[in-house]
Amino acid sequence: MRVAFAGNQERGLVCLRAAIAAGHEIVGVVAHPAGSARGGVAEEGARIGVPVFRPQDVNHRSVVDSLAELSADVLVLVGYGQILRQPLIGLYRHGCINLHGGRLPQYRGSSPMNWALINGEREITLSAIVLDAGVDTGDVLGERTFAVGVDETIADVHAQANAFFPELLVEVLRGLDDGTDRRRQQEEADAAYWPLRLPDDGLLVWDQVTARQAHDRIRALAPPYPGAFTFWRGRRVKLLRSVLEPRVIKGEPGRIYALGANGMLVCATDRCLRITSAILEDDGSDLSTVVSRYDEFATARKALLGPV
Repeated sequence: MRVAFAGNQERGLVCLRAAIAAGHEIVGVVAHPAGSARGGVAEEGARIGVPVFRPQDVNHRSVVDSLAELSADVLVLVGYGQILRQPLIGLYRHGCINLHGGRLPQYRGSSPMNWALINGEREITLSAIVLDAGVDTGDVLGERTFAVGVDETIADVHAQANAFFPELLVEVLRGLDDGTDRRRQQEEADAAYWPLRLPDDGLLVWDQVTARQAHDRIRALAPPYPGAFTFWRGRRVKLLRSVLEPRVIKGEPGRIYALGANGMLVCATDRCLRITSAILEDDGSDLSTVVSRYDEFATARKALLGPV
């Protein structure tokens, strides 16, 4: 099948290589503009000798005309950031296929894997859908579901997704090519939209969250994302890693009750959470080297009593 490919980052690259390995004819590659693209999709297109496009506006008439000349059967989108519109969407007899990092229709919108971890989901579902005029509303062509461990971070989840997405793409392309795809319509009654996350959304106020909620936010926003954060003595603290404490240890929310080689115990509304890696954002120093037992992180109570 003749495939036009639009992608970015490592996910785009591994999926492009999987489509090539499966024997599909890649007729053109669309990457983000120079300076913003990551993952080598444009370089891979150049390597295999196909036209490479890096448009500022993929819907511009000249770009659409150039893509039409490729006579592709399908356009595959993997991590591509621009929104496609007509007439570009209508160029392909098999449509435009988008790989989405969430179960549909329950995780439409932005940052689905981050939101799934924040929500404490025990598994992640990846979806391949036909692009239509809505936001993640097209027919679902295929899915892959994998379990998520309670202490796995967003980096762990991305690594697993990047292993499963190529398999899903090859399966979907095979179904389109031989007419055996089993598409299903999404149930609108189950639909939910999730917004783009902003760096300040990572704030943890310890008398407003349970230990599990704090832990899920920390692992969902771990590097390469900006990270969850709190405050200590007026300084912003980036919370990089935590683990759920197996023992039930209770106390005042926000208070640090233990310090040691295996981290610090910080109490939330229900019990303590063990923070295993945290740095002061202003100078990057390890928080454990300066914090003291019974110090307090940000709480609404503390904010009312005075600066944190």
